[in-house]
Amino acid sequence: MIHLALPSASPIDVKFRQHIETTYSPIPRDDQEKLIDGLLSLTELARDKRQDIHSFLDKVAKTIFRHFAFDEIAIGTYDRKEGNYRMIVVFGYQPEVAAEYLKMRYEHEDMTSQERFPFIKIGKLSELDPVEGLPESERKILNRPYAGSLARGAVDEFHEGDYIDVWIYGPQKNIIGWIELSKPRSGKLPSKTIVRWVEVIASMCSFVIRQKWLQEDAARR
Repeated sequence: MIHLALPSASPIDVKFRQHIETTYSPIPRDDQEKLIDGLLSLTELARDKRQDIHSFLDKVAKTIFRHFAFDEIAIGTYDRKEGNYRMIVVFGYQPEVAAEYLKMRYEHEDMTSQERFPFIKIGKLSELDPVEGLPESERKILNRPYAGSLARGAVDEFHEGDYIDVWIYGPQKNIIGWIELSKPRSGKLPSKTIVRWVEVIASMCSFVIRQKWLQEDAARR
């Protein structure tokens, strides 16, 4: 008589399996894992051809708000029709301030000139623009009273009117957009790590913007 072997139970130890499944659960358990989840969500959105540039950048602003504790975020791009730069997403500002920012246009020299907007380099793609050098045209639309005349009590204070620009570059190192950060909840300058993470996001934005432009060009042909 031939005896057929019955399927045996899994050879993997139950406690070992539970340990692995718990340790490597996809549910985020700390801020670092939540940030990674947020970046993965942006990556998935970047691959979605149905999303337009505004929708993607709006998600970028909300991701930065959630994970890096900046309460005011603006993102702009190069306007290929007008040949200048403009903000297309403004998040966290008072409505009247947001409306003013959306009206503003910038020339290439505004983006690069130390004379027009004095800046301090703080990363590979980033610079700090202190309020002391802010032009009068932008001082008057600040949410709160202008604080540029106030002495800084500490070197890491972030004043009203200070902001950080993180540049979005094209393949020829041309500026195709930027992320502007202000009003950190801590009232302090962000850590170098936070700046570098936002630079990673800016690099992702570069890919998305260029892909969307290619789609627009193809649709017109």
